[in-house]
Amino acid sequence: MTAELIRWFYGSRDFRVPPDAADKAADLLTKSGADFRHMHAGEKGLTFSLPIRDCVSIEHILANNGIKYETLRDHGFRYLIRRYRRRIGIPIGAVLFAFILWFSEQFIWTVDVVGNANISAPEIIERLEALGCGVGTYIPGVDFDELHNRFLLKYNDVSWISVNVRGTAATVEVREMELPDTVIDENTPYNLVASEDGVIEYMEILRGKPVARVDELVRKGELLASGIEEGKHSLSLVHARGKVLAKVKRSVRIEVPLETTRREATGAEYTEKYLNIFGISLKFFANTGNMASEYDKIEYEMLTRSNNLRFFDAVELPIAVDEAVFVEYAQIPITYTEEEARTEAYRRLREECAAITEGCELVSREISAGLSGGVYTIDCELTVISDIAEELPIYTD
Repeated sequence: MTAELIRWFYGSRDFRVPPDAADKAADLLTKSGADFRHMHAGEKGLTFSLPIRDCVSIEHILANNGIKYETLRDHGFRYLIRRYRRRIGIPIGAVLFAFILWFSEQFIWTVDVVGNANISAPEIIERLEALGCGVGTYIPGVDFDELHNRFLLKYNDVSWISVNVRGTAATVEVREMELPDTVIDENTPYNLVASEDGVIEYMEILRGKPVARVDELVRKGELLASGIEEGKHSLSLVHARGKVLAKVKRSVRIEVPLETTRREATGAEYTEKYLNIFGISLKFFANTGNMASEYDKIEYEMLTRSNNLRFFDAVELPIAVDEAVFVEYAQIPITYTEEEARTEAYRRLREECAAITEGCELVSREISAGLSGGVYTIDCELTVISDIAEELPIYTD
């Protein structure tokens, strides 16, 4: 932001080149090394902005190559002073404003976190604030090397961290500690029990004493393999584990009334806007006085660091505007024909079946469907092969 402020202070000028010379002018600008900005090619030609120090040399280059150009507008502090030279309060205010901007750049205004997967960004920001680095922190007063070391010593779920400050924005890069593979707890004894009713098709007991057998019907909660093993002279408690595949029944019932309602957005929206400065949120606009009783609240950032408030086309302010939108909903009556209800019922059935058979092998499916009492109903019974082995700890005194 300081570079943009300096550029605005010294001034800049906008130029336009006719369309027939746009490509040649762009090539000359690139080769010249001039600090051009905001280059845009449109129907009226090529427009771009140059700092005042480069204007004379670029004008000579364009003229020597037979390219016509026109100046559009001058920007910057000197032109602002010239425009309002008889209003002494305006230049004084501009100087004061520039000083406030420079002073504000000594503090952190926004904090972003990248590289995190398991640890949330708010939690990392909260940890840094506890160590003295957050929104509103005086940047020259922070020893970032020491901050990184203190963070890593205090929190063992992060293997590397770096806080990079650019202007008033801090970007926190983290690398989380890689978690080791899950280690089976061999010290705590477990039984294997059935998680649902079924007829056993296959058993693979890795540890423990098998109790159930193939082709046996077991009920939910019944013992499949015991964590109590018999030795020659004593009993021992072990962590029973393994796989028990069984043929199980699962039922699905779908009902679609011919007369029903559906929740839909009415198109009416109510808005609240907040100005966020140093983490303090100030409401400055609202039209939520007559909201309906049923609504969803959606919050999002309207302005981000890449689209911050700008002054004089040069100075960016890290001030965020948050907007809360309340979307109104209503219950809309819906009438299905029998065919439409049937189509909707089977669509829901496919979704339900996909959910309850995930990770299983489908063996058979029996469906009965029909319209009764103004409701289209589908009853579906599925037979699947599923692993019903569930580890249950053995509690001992």
